[in-house]
Amino acid sequence: MGATYLVTGAAGHLGSSVVRELVSRGERVRALVLPGDGLAARLPKGIEVCEGDLLSTDDLDRFFAVEEGAELTVLHIAGIVTTYPEFSQKVYDVNVLGTRNVVERCLGAKVRKLVYVSSTSAIPELPHGRRIAEVDTFDPGAVVGFYGKTKAEASALVMDAVKTRGLDASIVFPSGLCGPGDYAMGHLTRLLLDASAGKFPAGIRGGFDAVDVRDVAHGIVLCADRGRRGEGYILGNCVVSLREMFGAVHRLTGAREVRFMLPLWLAKLAVPLLEVYYRAKKRPPVFTKFALYNLTRNNDYSSEKARRELGYTTRPFEETIADTLAWLKPESLADR
Repeated sequence: MGATYLVTGAAGHLGSSVVRELVSRGERVRALVLPGDGLAARLPKGIEVCEGDLLSTDDLDRFFAVEEGAELTVLHIAGIVTTYPEFSQKVYDVNVLGTRNVVERCLGAKVRKLVYVSSTSAIPELPHGRRIAEVDTFDPGAVVGFYGKTKAEASALVMDAVKTRGLDASIVFPSGLCGPGDYAMGHLTRLLLDASAGKFPAGIRGGFDAVDVRDVAHGIVLCADRGRRGEGYILGNCVVSLREMFGAVHRLTGAREVRFMLPLWLAKLAVPLLEVYYRAKKRPPVFTKFALYNLTRNNDYSSEKARRELGYTTRPFEETIADTLAWLKPESLADR
């Protein structure tokens, strides 16, 4: 019996990219998607789509039910990303309890390998001037922001199962994702779309580690092949400032160049007004108070371990911007 890859969160930006990576290798894939998720229709043909919820034990039982002797590799990608720092029961349930449920099924099914997709937000920040590398213990109290706390707690659950229950699992920590195929219109995609439409009169001083979703998808599959038991791997690229990003959009599209960058103190005054504006437009805000924090914190993550042990590679980020803008145009998403 051949290998089967079980992929949670398969309809999302990263999950669908991972599914396409696996299909390109000729792998057998079963994809878990939420019931009624319209994005599931965009997944590649030839895979098995299983509707279900991470919080339903019956759904997960069906998802993990395969022929006797099948070799299972689980790629747990599903999660909810938020830039709001406040507690959210839904985010906690999906990110933490959903991961616990997946771990329990992996132990019961004796899977060959679990790759859990965490986030660089789960890794404690270091002062500016110091590169941030992987850690082997996780403490929600040591990271800032509710999303990061949930990913730290979930990462601790995975590592505990490795150390005390014999699970063969590795963790990957992607940084800020960008790239084609983001039908849900995440923050970076929305930022590029608005910038190409000339909607930013000013930017903000700061930046973030930005990485192509296709490179991360490839890194996740590499981790399933080569990742060492109980090890974590940062999948990032490089720190990109908003000035650099806006400059790339200007060069690629001819959109009005954003020259003025607000200092942090002025940006903090503007954010409440921007949040009111986006609420009126019924759109998630591109910038929030917590997003400002993320732009100005130390975002210098090292992916050297993943490059050395997994063979992880990345492309220039301007190529990612160009490909994303090229994808946005034919997809006719400019009115979203």
